[in-house]
Amino acid sequence: MAPTTPLSKTGPGMLHPLAWRDWADPARSISSTPRSIGGAIVQRWERSARRMVQPPLDHHYIVVHMGGAKRITRRRRTQTLVREAQDRALSTIEAGSSYHWMTEGPIAFGHVYLDPAYFAETIGRQFDIDPAKVCLHETVGEYDPLLSRLFTALVRASESDDLALMEQEDQLEAALHRLHERQAAPAAGAGRIVISPAAVARVREYIGANLAAPIALDDLAGLAGYSRFHFARGFRAATGLPPYAYILRARIALACRLLGEAHLPVNAVGNAAGFASHPQFTSRFRRLTGISPSAYRRIMR
Repeated sequence: MAPTTPLSKTGPGMLHPLAWRDWADPARSISSTPRSIGGAIVQRWERSARRMVQPPLDHHYIVVHMGGAKRITRRRRTQTLVREAQDRALSTIEAGSSYHWMTEGPIAFGHVYLDPAYFAETIGRQFDIDPAKVCLHETVGEYDPLLSRLFTALVRASESDDLALMEQEDQLEAALHRLHERQAAPAAGAGRIVISPAAVARVREYIGANLAAPIALDDLAGLAGYSRFHFARGFRAATGLPPYAYILRARIALACRLLGEAHLPVNAVGNAAGFASHPQFTSRFRRLTGISPSAYRRIMR
């Protein structure tokens, strides 16, 4: 569900990012609907103003500079910083900072607004450090192949079923992990995370019994008795797959059985296997098996 736009500031002297639209030209700007992923709000923009004044926001702010190479100028008081940025380079701005920006080149951006508490807690869990000591270092126009791929995938994503949301939450945490690694030395002793075989078995059994229903990462983590982060990393270590990929393969396996044994229409098979729509079922089935559900049924018969 898209977050609602607040009507007023949400912190002393700071603005919620969805209330900041002064720089968007309503006659020309093209934007996607804001989406909530974990503790972040994600949105894409094109054809917005080349010059903008960014007020102090109550969220950290990550920009994916899309559309091609460009020159970025950031000013505050007497300080001016100019960067030549390649396609999908990143800029990071700490909550509470305010700047004047100018872009020379393609006007296309992905915005990832991070709740500071979510960012601090996520990094604190991942690296076993005090969340109060976690901060976001500011950068302009820096490029990292992995980070750029992860953040670009997040801002371009559009699917909204339970698997897509789980996958995007995993991508967000992986991106924040990588971002912190680039900005600070990893904490000593951060090693492989393990969860008990009994917890893995409980989760496997639960997934197998609930494939037709939406499955949330929080529910799986609670069933296993671990935090979201600990469970997701431990489950991947135990099974070789992140939770969303494991669920997807289990749903495709169920769909294959139904296509081969039952006389349900193909779209009804997708529903029975827990896919939110027939196009999503067909797309994910083809991606994993290489053929469409209808082709699979013909082969099996």
